[in-house]
Amino acid sequence: MPELRAALAVVALATALPLVSAPSAVADPEMVAVVLAGLPGYPDHVTGLNDLGQVVGSAQGPDAPPRAVLWSPRGGATDLGPGLAVEVDRHGQVLGIETRTATAPYRNKPWIWSAGTRTVVAPNTAWASAPAMNGHGAVPVRYSTSLFRQEHNRVGVWEDGRLTELSLSGPDLWVYGINDAGVVVGGYAAFATQDFAAVRCVDGACTRLGDSPGYGTYTPEGITEAGVVFGNRGTVAVRWEGVEATVLSENGRVAHGEQAFNERGDAVGWAADESGTPHAVLWPAEGKQVDLGVPAPAEAVAINERGDVVGWTAADESSTPRAFLWRAGRVTYLDPPTGHHSLPVAINDRGVVVGHTTGADSTNKATLWTPVPTTH
Repeated sequence: MPELRAALAVVALATALPLVSAPSAVADPEMVAVVLAGLPGYPDHVTGLNDLGQVVGSAQGPDAPPRAVLWSPRGGATDLGPGLAVEVDRHGQVLGIETRTATAPYRNKPWIWSAGTRTVVAPNTAWASAPAMNGHGAVPVRYSTSLFRQEHNRVGVWEDGRLTELSLSGPDLWVYGINDAGVVVGGYAAFATQDFAAVRCVDGACTRLGDSPGYGTYTPEGITEAGVVFGNRGTVAVRWEGVEATVLSENGRVAHGEQAFNERGDAVGWAADESGTPHAVLWPAEGKQVDLGVPAPAEAVAINERGDVVGWTAADESSTPRAFLWRAGRVTYLDPPTGHHSLPVAINDRGVVVGHTTGADSTNKATLWTPVPTTH
């Protein structure tokens, strides 16, 4: 996830395509499902959306590398160039990554696309990955200085064209999230001594967070503006306030990424019952774990600031997930316009949901579910 700071030619030549000619189906009396029309090939993967209604993902033809895509709420898909789009922020900036070589010499370059210009993140590193971006365009980076060894033992923050290294050392380091105050959450691992920790870094100085049960490495999924961290250690779901760890579930996981929690401190994911079957759950900031009442096996994958939750259930058939929206105890299923399955990825604060469905030809389709305006 080289060294190009001007607009890519492919961006300048990007063709805006209509989303759809008309809403293709009503998934529920309150939601309309629309398939996103994308670039030539298969627009088969979406990764997120913002409150402006912009969606990011990737398109890939049968014999071509993936290309990052930005879908506009007004209609149209824009080709952002080679690679995968990771996320889109509230200003419409897109964070992405391009793998140049998967074998030595390694070249993996993150980038930011903004208003038609694509800029490489941390261009002087040999290999780098960037999982998140804050509202000011600051990006936490995990990187190596060697083209021939995958020693990802350096971490820093890229902002305003400069990479500032974090005060964290070890044989294996990760960064996972950053808030608008520039506080970074990451992880440390020394497999030889079985020493593992989640860390929070403020002004470049990193502090170990409290230990939790579980085994192996910690995977913080992100950090709120108030500095609360959510993550996992194996199948133990954890929340950190300050350095203190609180176990949310000893047999479950917080969902992946920053859509897994909101600024109120609510988080979603799954927790297994006595038989080991996962159930979609909500961990409120104040209160006990809430089973969302969706037939198991099921998982919750995202929550917005209003407390709306999306997830999936595979109770009918394990290979055919069905998306759901949970709002204040009521479950609405988000079915595909055509085809067999629906799998949500994210929900914004306006209640718009993005995810994947299968079409009549069984290919994967990027799909948007939009609330129907109510009249009183």
